[in-house]
Amino acid sequence: MTIAGRRTDPVRAQVDTRPRIRRGVLAAAVLPVAAAAAFAAAAVPATAATPNATSAATVSINTGQTLATVPATGVGTNGSVYDSKLIDAAVPGLMKNAGIGLIRFPGGTSSDTYNWKNNTDVLSGQAQSVNFDQYATLLSQSGAQGMITVNYGTGDTVGATQNPAETGAQFAADWVRYANVTHNYGIKYWEIGNEIYGNGTYGGTGWEPDKHCTSATSPTNCGPAVYAQNVKAYISAMKAVDPSIVIGVVLTAPGNWPDGVTNSASPQTWNQTVLSALGNQIGFADVHWYPQNPSTVTPPGPTDAGLLSDTSQIPTMVSSLRSSLSQYSGSANVPIMITETNSVSSNPGKQTLSIVNALYLEQDYLGWLQNGVSSVDWWQIHNGIVTTGDNGSSLYGTATYGDYGVLADGSCGTINGAQVCEPAADTPFPAYYGMQLLSKFIHPGDTLVSATSSQSLVKSYAVKAADGSLRVMLVNDDPSNSYSVGLSYSGFTPASGAPSVATLAPPGTSITTAASGSAAAQTIAPYSAAVITLQPGSTVTPPTTPGTPTASGVTSTSVNLSWTASTSSTGIAGYDVVSVNGTTETVVASPTTNSATISGLTPSTSYTFAVYAKDTAGNRSARSGTVAVTTSASSSSGGCKVTYAPNSWGGGFTANVTVANTGTTAWSGWTVAWTWPGDQKVTNAWNAQVTQSGTKVTATNVSYNGAVPAGGSTSFGFQGTWSSSNASPTAFTVNGNACTVG
Repeated sequence: MTIAGRRTDPVRAQVDTRPRIRRGVLAAAVLPVAAAAAFAAAAVPATAATPNATSAATVSINTGQTLATVPATGVGTNGSVYDSKLIDAAVPGLMKNAGIGLIRFPGGTSSDTYNWKNNTDVLSGQAQSVNFDQYATLLSQSGAQGMITVNYGTGDTVGATQNPAETGAQFAADWVRYANVTHNYGIKYWEIGNEIYGNGTYGGTGWEPDKHCTSATSPTNCGPAVYAQNVKAYISAMKAVDPSIVIGVVLTAPGNWPDGVTNSASPQTWNQTVLSALGNQIGFADVHWYPQNPSTVTPPGPTDAGLLSDTSQIPTMVSSLRSSLSQYSGSANVPIMITETNSVSSNPGKQTLSIVNALYLEQDYLGWLQNGVSSVDWWQIHNGIVTTGDNGSSLYGTATYGDYGVLADGSCGTINGAQVCEPAADTPFPAYYGMQLLSKFIHPGDTLVSATSSQSLVKSYAVKAADGSLRVMLVNDDPSNSYSVGLSYSGFTPASGAPSVATLAPPGTSITTAASGSAAAQTIAPYSAAVITLQPGSTVTPPTTPGTPTASGVTSTSVNLSWTASTSSTGIAGYDVVSVNGTTETVVASPTTNSATISGLTPSTSYTFAVYAKDTAGNRSARSGTVAVTTSASSSSGGCKVTYAPNSWGGGFTANVTVANTGTTAWSGWTVAWTWPGDQKVTNAWNAQVTQSGTKVTATNVSYNGAVPAGGSTSFGFQGTWSSSNASPTAFTVNGNACTVG
């Protein structure tokens, strides 16, 4: 018996700080050939009630009420460094067929003990099963984007073993360089550590390794303020290598432990402390959500009805996160990514392998996405058999074990002295088919629109595709009753005839597709989900394309945009102005007329904007041409003086930079720029966000030191390396103005 990739994570209850284990004990056993068939037979529900007469429900769809656009990264999952099956030949195709757009690596708590350079665990020295290059190959073959969780917990520990010695931030920057500069893997999303709030800050010894803590029993020296301060160094070092990457920071899910918890060493909550310290340096908010705890943590444990109703919490959680982001970081538009989610916080039981978890999966992903979240990442691709979870008769199905994975890994365990095994490796579980059904419902770029159900146990969702078709998903959370659902539409006229319907029904081991019912009426069986694809009854004519926007009144923080208006036979309802960054679009304004003022911009920064038109029937035009805008530097009057004070040694140096406002007007923000005369490289910084491109360096104020009164000064510092020359720069600018050098 060996423990493979054990990870521990926080419990949901705020009064209980015992660890949770997401990966069970695995036995090194050979899977019997008949195991796959045995699982399919065992998955047949043993606890289903006798169906009652069909009940009625109505669903109203309003295609003119837009909820969100489906992002390319919307449907994601996790792949773990300890998962030997992750590199199976079947996995890329399975991920592609499930519509997976993002795969996170190296996996949970393992991230905070991972040495990516030699593919070992920092604490145990044990070799891991999947190295980074193999993971990059999986991304290439599956077409998914990547997300890397860099080692925060033991980063300094492994950095100290390098030659020359490095900080954890430098070790992470090396990974960015290897991935995106040396090998051009194009990993866009990076995050600093995994569930760091689980390091013991809020009681107990914690589960997340964190060597910043000097006391395992009372680690009051490594709370959220310490995490935020260290994250600054990570962000600075990593972005100095590749300024285009997006870096996420660990936050807590509102209403879930340890949200709202404080102590004497951390008098403000985790989210408030981290957001206040980092401000606009945050690329995305990294949040985990597991709605239930096993009975070993909070008796009596999971219930099927409870799980299926838990997703009603999602709108409130998103609203709370947006409020905190706005209040403490200055922007409610920071992307939110749910980088881990599944049904139960630890010790998974039979529920994870029943169709109940597949039905929950649909509602989990769609609940977050229609509230504007950028990614939802299921935990995980493979996990392994767990025989000690909740497997009682009150839960639906007849499985005798649990597994977080959407695919079997062929592992075995023991129940009452007898061996039980999973199906052959890579056999899909019901949750996988839930993902596959989801991929038939939403595609990147689709528009999620309003769908309202009269029956609380019948969940409804709708999405409008660019080709004018409409897809409706119905999920029946009732284990006993079928529902005859009447559907009505606003802003859409469906074609006549029976639409194509894809259905996932018990035991959840396949999806069937057939022409069924009508656009106005569908019947959905107990514990099942269906996707109805509807073609428009007549040719859809979207609004004409808006004219390319024209920019005027550009300031350091705002710009006025105007464009030629669109036309539509049904009337123009308004416009969406989007900020374009590569393949990512973010709606920054939704005016009803053909002009808008975009505010809250960053001084001396380039932006690209475009416009879509929307008509009263819910149709969206093609995107307009783009306009590039560069905001001006922060306004200043008079001069500036920069004092550069280096401290150099062989191959390395630190420098302190003092910036004085010698003018007559206060600065509300500042950007210092210079060019190295030598071959210096900035590796980390403090009291400023410092980036480097070639020999050009830019330092921008952080949230707490942007205001400099006339006659006042501020300072920042950084650490760097050099090879042949560490000559001091002789020219500096502040907010675009040349400064005297002291």
